[in-house]
Amino acid sequence: MMNALWRTTILGVAMVMLAVAPVYGHGFGGPGGPGMGGGRGMLFPALLRALDLSPEQRSQVEQIMSRHRSKLAPVLEQLRAAHDDLTSKLLGTGAVGTADVNSAIAHIGQLQQQVMQEWASAALEARAVLTPDQLEKAAHIKRQLDSLRSQMQGLLGTPGVDGPFE
Repeated sequence: MMNALWRTTILGVAMVMLAVAPVYGHGFGGPGGPGMGGGRGMLFPALLRALDLSPEQRSQVEQIMSRHRSKLAPVLEQLRAAHDDLTSKLLGTGAVGTADVNSAIAHIGQLQQQVMQEWASAALEARAVLTPDQLEKAAHIKRQLDSLRSQMQGLLGTPGVDGPFE
């Protein structure tokens, strides 16, 4: 009986974490944005700072990002609502089936695709402002970050599908 209670509790906590995690796992600019994917998008503004932009470049990039953020505001709100909807379905008391969950997931996927396309467009516009030397420096920093990520995985390992302790 106690074992079943623990299993139910752990399953409930896991479902809440899975349902809520997408809301908190986003880059700068709010959920779903803005960068090149998930948490890595958070590196884009830091990377731009590391490139020593001129005041004119900084102004251009700020305008680019501001324009794209304003386009994304309604999509990000829809994405938050879609995550809430999925969470409500998974954790609600009503009947829910695979079709309900798949429909919600498909909607979230479409919204995430819109976000990624918009931020990729913003990144391309920002990239066009950079000099060849700045682009080379950005590529060098990315290689260093990739190496660091690889070192971290070598030291800490990669969590298995069944969780960090598998």
